[in-house]
Amino acid sequence: MFNILYIFLVLLLPVSPCRAAASDGCPHLALSSAEKRVTNLREEISYHNDLYYNKQHPTISDAQYDTLFDELVQLEQCFPSLSVADSPSSTVGSESASQVLSLRHDRPMLSLSSSTGPEAVEALLNRVRTDETPTRFLVQPKVDGLPVELIYLSGRLVSASTRGDGLHGEDVTQRVKKITGVPLTLSGTFPARVTVRGEIYADLGLMAAAASSSAVHYATPRHLAAGTLKSQAPPPLALATLRLFPFELVNADGGLGVTTDLAALGKLVEWGFPARVDMTRQVETLEQIHAAYEKNLTNRGEFPFAADGIVVKVNDLALRRRLGEGTRAPYLAAAWKFPPATASTIVLGIRWQVGRTGRRTPVAEVEPVNIGGVWVRHVSLQNAETAARLGIAVGDRVKIALVADIIPQVLEVKRKGPNAAHDRASAQQMLAVTDACLRDAPGCRSQFLARAAYFVSRSGLNIPGLGRGRLQKLVEAGLVRDLPSLFRLKPQELAAVSGFGGRSARRLTGAIRKVGHPQPFRMVLALGIPGIGPVSAEHLARQFSSLDALLNARDEDGSGGESAKSVRDFFGTPGGRELFIGFRELGLF
Repeated sequence: MFNILYIFLVLLLPVSPCRAAASDGCPHLALSSAEKRVTNLREEISYHNDLYYNKQHPTISDAQYDTLFDELVQLEQCFPSLSVADSPSSTVGSESASQVLSLRHDRPMLSLSSSTGPEAVEALLNRVRTDETPTRFLVQPKVDGLPVELIYLSGRLVSASTRGDGLHGEDVTQRVKKITGVPLTLSGTFPARVTVRGEIYADLGLMAAAASSSAVHYATPRHLAAGTLKSQAPPPLALATLRLFPFELVNADGGLGVTTDLAALGKLVEWGFPARVDMTRQVETLEQIHAAYEKNLTNRGEFPFAADGIVVKVNDLALRRRLGEGTRAPYLAAAWKFPPATASTIVLGIRWQVGRTGRRTPVAEVEPVNIGGVWVRHVSLQNAETAARLGIAVGDRVKIALVADIIPQVLEVKRKGPNAAHDRASAQQMLAVTDACLRDAPGCRSQFLARAAYFVSRSGLNIPGLGRGRLQKLVEAGLVRDLPSLFRLKPQELAAVSGFGGRSARRLTGAIRKVGHPQPFRMVLALGIPGIGPVSAEHLARQFSSLDALLNARDEDGSGGESAKSVRDFFGTPGGRELFIGFRELGLF
């Protein structure tokens, strides 16, 4: 019945005409479909910006973020009518700075264009290439810390701010004044106003020494730098690990007589800044940049800071002025990212982890190994298919990468362990167990309980008085066989279950009745469908008038993007269709 209705409605939908591509590189999409995809991309990118800049807890790699960002830029270029001033493609970093005490930057403080290959650097070279004299560039390590702007008046440090939204930054003056190596007063001869930018980083040696303290517990060196500098009362031991890597004299052309960035860095050294001229290399060609990249990649283990790539910037200050500032990224520089840090270790065990959706995720327990300052003990294998593809087993030696500086991932099995055949056969048997478990069934109870517990939790429908322990009793009593059966519970049935009683049974059924008929996309969120969180659920609710409208839309039109496709895929499975029918009979869908 469901299939017939679904197919019938799909056939009735009009086919949207495709917009002619603005160029060979533009996708053939109807304007309405492009608008939906752009909206979805902006929300997703803003969500990941918040995780990265505000919460210091990224959940995707830089490469995955760059893919989303590049798609948004392409669509905005191909469909100019969709461009807006506050798009993530036109803004920088965090917007939280405007909500706290903030300082205005002398000029926009932008983030660099970057890529995991040489593409961003090649684009920089093409942008400034001329047939006249060769253009000279400076190459420096890309320090993985927190960018700051320092302002000196009459030689005294008067303010320090983070990048923030690019125009205003959070005032961190008092913490920066306590960082070893940051000059409070300048030496020698200097202008009345001096503006310097640099990266606040955690010294790796000092961070390792402080790791034994419970007050200094951060996942990565960057998290330590950002968390300590933004804290109103940072632990003194954490503050003592911080250092400054100055990389730019902002007003270098203000009557100082310097014409290059390299000369400006020399001025910083004269005034007392810990500028690393010894780590700065002057180059002209892509081949020389590649050589500098390889040298930095080889030596990064010897740096006192975490480095995630190199920065290439125009050396000539007059050329910089001609290039202009840019909106989101400066035209005068680009970054070439290093590949994720890796290490080799031994698999000690493989277990299954049950998440909020009831989905089981294989997790490898490994011999603890330090990767880029992060101790890794557990590695998610993502899903059953990934575990099967790797053929991973206890005793295997594996290569692990640290994606986004915090997410461990198994890249390959380097050597099989002694009991590989036996363990792999057991793993394959485990992988054969279904991951859905949308109802109670043999082998599914723990997964179904996890899904049901999330369904009634505050993140789901928020039904008080129904925790996992009580749910388990109802499942064992045969009263809750699937999620719809929760809405069929009767006080007299509950009262007969151990631990309930008449009063608590009436209270619980009253709480369930109080839920009433939730908004359909609140129900969708409560189901814990992979890839559907609060942001995407709200987006779908604004885009579709009903769940039927979403289900009857077509993937090829890009309706709702990946989030809508995830919902359609979920309800397209046998278990999903059964769940849909059950809720529809109750009038909830």
